[in-house]
Amino acid sequence: MSDINIIDEELAWMIVAGLLSAAVFFLIFLYHVIVAHIKSNKEKIKFKDTRSYGYIIGGGAVMGFEFFCLLLLLVKNNSVQEIVTLLFTVVLFLSPVMIGLIGFYYNRSKKL
Repeated sequence: MSDINIIDEELAWMIVAGLLSAAVFFLIFLYHVIVAHIKSNKEKIKFKDTRSYGYIIGGGAVMGFEFFCLLLLLVKNNSVQEIVTLLFTVVLFLSPVMIGLIGFYYNRSKKL
């Protein structure tokens, strides 16, 4: 049998790291959605008045940007695909940091 490598080992580890980063991002996002829902029901306050709402907005922004990048990957221009692939990779790796910064800034601006 021939030993055919579809992808090299370095790319495989990069894909695994990107998927782990995306999983961490999704768990942070899901945690804040659940906490905000419980807190708003328990304390009878608006969903927007919880500290988790900023992180939920951050998660929505990151997901929207990732979706936009995936749509741009459908373009058949190689230079555009390379740029979008780079942006998508950066957003995928930095998504936990981005959601944290957006949530922190929102909570600070609302003085929550």
